[in-house]
Amino acid sequence: MSKGPLPGVDAAGGALDPAPGTAPPPDSSTKPTRVAFQNVGCKLNQCEVEALQDGFQRRGYELVPFGAGADVYVVNTCTVTGSGDADSRRAVRRAVRFNPDATVVATGCYAQRRPDALREAGAELVVGNDDKANLVDTVHRHLTVNHHLADSTPVATFDPSTRPKAARFLEIHGAPSLGRTRGTLKIQDGCDEHCTYCVIPSVRGVSVSRPLDECLEQARRMVTAGYREVVLTGVHTGSYGVDFGEDESLLSLLRALEEIDGLARIRLNSVEPGFVTDALIRHLADSSKLCRHFHIPLQSGDDQILRRMGRRYTARQYARVVESIADLVPDCAIGADVMVGFPGESREHFDNTFELIRRLPLTYLHVFSYSMRDGTAALRLGDRQTRATQRPRARQLIRLGEDKRLAFNQRFLGTRLRILIEECRSSGADASGLAVGRSDNYVKVLFNAAKQDIAVNEFVEVRVDSARQDAVFGEWVPS
Repeated sequence: MSKGPLPGVDAAGGALDPAPGTAPPPDSSTKPTRVAFQNVGCKLNQCEVEALQDGFQRRGYELVPFGAGADVYVVNTCTVTGSGDADSRRAVRRAVRFNPDATVVATGCYAQRRPDALREAGAELVVGNDDKANLVDTVHRHLTVNHHLADSTPVATFDPSTRPKAARFLEIHGAPSLGRTRGTLKIQDGCDEHCTYCVIPSVRGVSVSRPLDECLEQARRMVTAGYREVVLTGVHTGSYGVDFGEDESLLSLLRALEEIDGLARIRLNSVEPGFVTDALIRHLADSSKLCRHFHIPLQSGDDQILRRMGRRYTARQYARVVESIADLVPDCAIGADVMVGFPGESREHFDNTFELIRRLPLTYLHVFSYSMRDGTAALRLGDRQTRATQRPRARQLIRLGEDKRLAFNQRFLGTRLRILIEECRSSGADASGLAVGRSDNYVKVLFNAAKQDIAVNEFVEVRVDSARQDAVFGEWVPS
């Protein structure tokens, strides 16, 4: 199968001038080049995928699902854990199997950290985080010159001791055709925390905030494109504005975003416990647009392990933050990341973590097992835990998280939830007639919309009749 003709339009929709020594762009009547994406990892990666999708569309490419026949496959990789590494390599190999003649592109954190491993997996182009903003141009140029650039895309490394004078943030000018009703807005990148287990500062660089006016302009474009809800994301979202030398910078951004007409919901991504201030909690309690949803990484509930991790809080300080949110913001969803099997974690340390989570008003958990990362301080720590130790501890916490999520969902039996519809299953293989959406406090809601005049991206009210661990079910309440 050939790689297909190149689309002959630029980012503004005009004709491209051919580069010296290259063939002119194809006739506009030719079939556009198809590009497919696979995202591995966090919501920040998802935000960047949406922006890249938008960039390819504006260049004239056709977006298709990853499993469909594509001419270009883009894998946005993750390297937070060993499983992220493996999933990234696996996605590249899948793309090669789908179409051996396609151009397979790997980008993201694993591409920054281990480019050779992705080339060995079959990636023809490897684009690190430092050059991700130029990925669309890089791919287009690569195809135009018949792959002469295949070996000329070295992945630069970050100098973690310096802060870039400027950071390029990918932009979304419209709604991707494969997009969603919730749009992600990247407001920050990089991290200055240097937790002993984490490799992210070496692949994302130091913390850099997106200027406030750029955040607002991007949010306005997203609202114009049809998004009703915007999720603010970053590597260390809570540190937004610290590099500007401003106080309560995240809070200032939230207040400015709430003034945008047509933006109905603002949702925060993960915020570190030390950056969840009393002022931020009070603002959430008073706001009509900020979603009642906090995700606050815990990692461990034992002070000794927290110190070994390089975390800058105690279990008591974490508990105070979560309890303050629950007291001031009724029915707020509060999630946490928690890690098991960190070097030196004894049964007593784990029990302290389990007991803290059990008694706190957390509503869901993301559970991870410690994964050794080259270049991290944790590699020098002794008393590494085996998989045989990690697995049962992880299962115990996963069950606890499932119990908490079920209890939270059951809290809404007999009540009404206002949801933003994300999907209507009225056709195709899953023609169940169900509509699916989420409430502002992160409850997944399903209801029968088969005979209703209801569309995706609408707000509706649903009376909850039953609850499971993963969702609640109810009936549409006409307004």
